[in-house]
Amino acid sequence: MKRLTALLLNVFQSMKYVLILSVVVLVGGCGSMSNQTNVAQNQARAHTELAARYYQVGQVAVAVQEAQTALASDGNYVPAQTLLALIYAELHQDKLADAHFDRALKLSEAQGLSTTDLRNSYAWYLCQSDRMEQGLQELSVVLNDPLYNSLDKALVNAGVCAARANKLDMAKTYISAALDMSPNFPAAVLYRAHIELSTQQLKQARVDTQLAQKILGETPEVLWLMTRLERTSAGGLGNASERLLKNFPTSVEAAWLRAQRWQWF
Repeated sequence: MKRLTALLLNVFQSMKYVLILSVVVLVGGCGSMSNQTNVAQNQARAHTELAARYYQVGQVAVAVQEAQTALASDGNYVPAQTLLALIYAELHQDKLADAHFDRALKLSEAQGLSTTDLRNSYAWYLCQSDRMEQGLQELSVVLNDPLYNSLDKALVNAGVCAARANKLDMAKTYISAALDMSPNFPAAVLYRAHIELSTQQLKQARVDTQLAQKILGETPEVLWLMTRLERTSAGGLGNASERLLKNFPTSVEAAWLRAQRWQWF
């Protein structure tokens, strides 16, 4: 939960957090989507904003309750459906996440709202839950929206999703396109290094690993990258793995290390 709180306080975190970022944007902008004279919708908005704040400080159960109360006021309120989808995705309750994502997308389309940002989050969730091909299909829709203002983030999502599907050439293309749009974009640098490691481009991987560490510091993501590099370069584990386990024992990356999922990122 510390990871989620950190996300809400920082401009950038790795792309595994793009889901939660979209919640803040959606809830913050929901006034433009709502009819201020509609009491039910106003109540839904108030409870959704409360839910987002509770989630920010780690009170997940209360956040879920507030979001459900919002839907009790207005079951068609897209931000509440989206927030629940993202919370359940983070909790790995896939059936509930799937249901709320599906509902949020259908409601957005029915209400004439843009679905691109929501679809980007949904695609990343699919990639995180081992449904890479479906995630890439959703991302293809996102990447074809010429008005989308987070295209660089969607390109990184697509790159990681492709890499996890073992489509490394496709992954390189997406990451390169993201860096063409935003040079030294931290997430793109981080994942470019991972892809370079997976393709045995060790010299380039070292350079990008150092750059990622300089930009981001010793986050769990960077320490996992350093661990993968140490193992590939030296044939064994070094200090990065020890720091990862010591400083971030409950992180996803620490779980990958303990399970020896060396190819995962």
